[in-house]
Amino acid sequence: MNFSNLRVGPRLGLGFGVILLITAVIAMGGIWRIGVLKDASERVATREIEQRTLVEDWASDIRLNWVRTEAFLKAIDTAYMEQLTNEMKATATATEGKVKRIEELVQDSRGKALLADIANARDSYLTKLTEIRELHRGGEPTIPAMVDQQLRPLADKYLQALDALRSFMASQLSASQQDTATMASASQTLLGAGALVAIVLGALMAWLVTRSIVTPLRQGMRAAEKIADGDLTQPLSTTARDETG
Repeated sequence: MNFSNLRVGPRLGLGFGVILLITAVIAMGGIWRIGVLKDASERVATREIEQRTLVEDWASDIRLNWVRTEAFLKAIDTAYMEQLTNEMKATATATEGKVKRIEELVQDSRGKALLADIANARDSYLTKLTEIRELHRGGEPTIPAMVDQQLRPLADKYLQALDALRSFMASQLSASQQDTATMASASQTLLGAGALVAIVLGALMAWLVTRSIVTPLRQGMRAAEKIADGDLTQPLSTTARDETG
């Protein structure tokens, strides 16, 4: 079916319908991209930032309790030792909740592997700590040397395992922020390109519709002018099947 054979009303309706369809497609694409960007932003703003914050707190708690443990094992003041014990217990209780939440949040294989490394380092540290505590209760005189030579290396290894997780969380957060920025830039480009395509196609459709209506009218006007000037031989021919035919 020839486009110019359509009546003017349907032809205008078709032209505007095509423009509206293009606009709707661009709008739906924009809504979808905004939704994807929103999800990515929420992930960065909630889960990944929460993970990193909890790991930072966890590492700080362990460092603090290591300082207290070292002071406890080398102290001779009973009241001070009791104070350190209470503080260590309170910190350890708070840390348990953080660790549980971190384990819930970490879903990737690399993060889980790092958590397993931390657990192994922690077990080795706690085993040696329990052993030294027993000797400390028995009045072992070489406890300070044992703390420096045997317990400290295990504490350092424990903290290094935590630092590895901290570094991984930081790199993960940075990568997610970069992905979000890239996605935002791509969304802007896509919407800009879509708007440009909509303008071009809309202008093309408007031109085609206008041309299909105006061209036969101009032909009729030129023929009418020649007839009015006395040229009765002017032919009136058209292939249009609409109101102008």
